[in-house]
Amino acid sequence: MYKWGFLGLLHLLWSLVEAAKLTDLAETPDWKRLDRFQESISKQEFITQLNEVYCPRESWWSPWIEIEENRARIRKKGGSDEFYDLHFSESNKSAHQSPNYFQISGSKILIDPGHIGGQFSEMEGRHFAIGDDKPVKEGNLALSVALLIKSELERKGAEVLLTRQKNQPVTKSRPRDFKDLAETWFGKMKLSNELSAEEKNKRLKKRRELYFYRVSEIMARSQIIRKMKPSLILCIHLNAAPWPDPENKSLVSRNDYHVLVNGCYMGGEIAYDNQRFEMIWRLLNRWDVRERFIAEHMSNAFAQKTGLPAFSYKGPNALKIGEVKGVWARNLLANRIYEAPVIFLEPYIANSEAVYERIKMGDYNGHKKIGDEMVTSLLREYAGAVMLGLEKASRQK
Repeated sequence: MYKWGFLGLLHLLWSLVEAAKLTDLAETPDWKRLDRFQESISKQEFITQLNEVYCPRESWWSPWIEIEENRARIRKKGGSDEFYDLHFSESNKSAHQSPNYFQISGSKILIDPGHIGGQFSEMEGRHFAIGDDKPVKEGNLALSVALLIKSELERKGAEVLLTRQKNQPVTKSRPRDFKDLAETWFGKMKLSNELSAEEKNKRLKKRRELYFYRVSEIMARSQIIRKMKPSLILCIHLNAAPWPDPENKSLVSRNDYHVLVNGCYMGGEIAYDNQRFEMIWRLLNRWDVRERFIAEHMSNAFAQKTGLPAFSYKGPNALKIGEVKGVWARNLLANRIYEAPVIFLEPYIANSEAVYERIKMGDYNGHKKIGDEMVTSLLREYAGAVMLGLEKASRQK
């Protein structure tokens, strides 16, 4: 993004305004869903949330949102002068405040084990093996952690739901179902006619698979979430670092953690009609309040339980939230379309020397020795950090 000069950036954004756009597989937004938020938020709070959480550069949002004295005018469709008028509250105190408190007991908590795993792990790119060792599959590990957390939360009185309970897709679709969509995507590619038949088929295959495991799968999970209406969603993931040499995989030394909330929509992202709507929907629901409150407790808990340093982003696609290390806002498909406060967890570097050895040891009670150190199961340490974060949030009044 930085290579664009100011005029170049404006040209890009205004060219996007000229045409209605939806991300692939997305539904046309129903702007009437925002009607219940009329006069529920003050002008000052709306601007603050927009600039400090959801879209931190005015040059990103100004082609799409016009701020007037008593209302925000939100462009409903690129290429159109049709706006949704959101009227501000006359009071400086907004009508609907999301609580910054949390209780485990009685809460409906949904756990989303990241990815699919199983036979789909290689397709997802969440799979690696070192030598003749058993492959590491992030989806499998995420489900194992989710089941441990579920058991502990239920013991403490929470109602707990999972988006999946096995290493199989939630979506009924498969890559073959996206043949036409992939062809359409390929036809829009620059220089597509110059590629060999082999390269074209390779790219089409990858695109069909991506629509399956990344888009259709997460959208199917979002439909489950809409029906369940949880008060909190925990997305369970493990992070990974780039391989120094992808052709000759060797473990890395880096190991860290971070916690994500929703936010930091970039200019090219809110140029999509559906993403613009989804950003405003989350802003008006005030889910950022609960997300930040729990994410900060969660980040402190991971630091305490694991002893790992917090990861820091350097590019424009992430925004530091608050003062607690390790808490960042990003616009991801899952934390955007899952309709509830979402805590997206990214602890550990799976392909690091320290973590890989612990993954190989599997799950176990108590401690085992690695080198000169006695360590718990990585899966139980992960679950324990999540529980510690939720317990700390639950104790704070």
